[in-house]
Amino acid sequence: MTTHAIDDLLSVDTLTGMIRTFVDQAENRSCSGLFARAARPLLPMGESVTWDETEFSRHLAPVSGQDSPHTRARRLGRRKRSSTMAMVKLYKDLPSSHLFLQRAPGSSLADAEGVLSAELEDLANLLANTKEFLACGALLGKIEVNQRTVPGSDVEFLVEFGNAEASAVDSWADDTTQIRSSELIRLKRLFKDQAGMRADIGITEPGVEGYLVQNNEIREFAKESLGGVILNNLNLHGVNPAWERLAGLRWSFTDGVYKPEGQPVARYFPEDTVLVLPAEQRLQQVLGWAEGKVFVPAGPVISSAQAATGFIQELRGFYAYAEVRTDPVGIRIYAGWYGLPVVLNPNAVLVFKVVPPAGGGAGATP
Repeated sequence: MTTHAIDDLLSVDTLTGMIRTFVDQAENRSCSGLFARAARPLLPMGESVTWDETEFSRHLAPVSGQDSPHTRARRLGRRKRSSTMAMVKLYKDLPSSHLFLQRAPGSSLADAEGVLSAELEDLANLLANTKEFLACGALLGKIEVNQRTVPGSDVEFLVEFGNAEASAVDSWADDTTQIRSSELIRLKRLFKDQAGMRADIGITEPGVEGYLVQNNEIREFAKESLGGVILNNLNLHGVNPAWERLAGLRWSFTDGVYKPEGQPVARYFPEDTVLVLPAEQRLQQVLGWAEGKVFVPAGPVISSAQAATGFIQELRGFYAYAEVRTDPVGIRIYAGWYGLPVVLNPNAVLVFKVVPPAGGGAGATP
């Protein structure tokens, strides 16, 4: 591989593009995927993100006579919020023997590009795991970063969004509960009363899908209307066409997991929970996706501190770059992400528990 080819391969633009591509390939990260598709982009200029929690007017506009003056309407209710953003940054050292002599995965020949791509994909996967953790936390109402929740972190912060909460009257785990004709109708009414918008999206986990499958009422509905497909065509990685319009909600299922080092497997999404949101075309009023400024060395491989300080490139959100190491000879690849998912309208995100606490279910609370 020529020096020019290596420079092209290790350029900031190439490495950052590869990181973005690998992150976007995730299939089981429903929460961060929803933010990426539908949230309003926020472009903070400093080290923290500021946003307005918005409250839309919901009363009737008064009726006036033809010669009466216009009635003054109040401006949208706003509550100024701000938070530090999450800086997630990693590096790997790749000795020359690892990069230029080691076989690429699945190959019998040395392949520096293939080896580098595999290492970058591993970094991208780690970044995407933390993004999903943050995004699920925002949708569930609280982002909490500390040594316990994100082992290895050297900063702590807490953001509580105050999302609406409610629970079922009758447990969905009971196969005799009238989920379709009672519980889901109540859920949609609670959401409409709280948010002033129609409930359209339901995000949940496989345990709740199991409750739906075993429910007597839904099984009878399936026999009459949809046949066996609604019970058999399960898809735990996203939208399941069989469930897509059950009770007027577009259902998706997430089973994403991560495994902290030396600890058992953990799930991003809690059991017995359904997240309810309005249609995607309205989510820019509800969700925000902040990505902060990051500064990286510009151009191809950086070989000295003097060169690194002479050329600085500004990016937003994701970045990746490389520098030459001399002892041992090799390269160090850096990758990171700087940003935060936020909830702009907490009333329009309902966290619904399908198994009620002792004492019965409760209505939505702001």
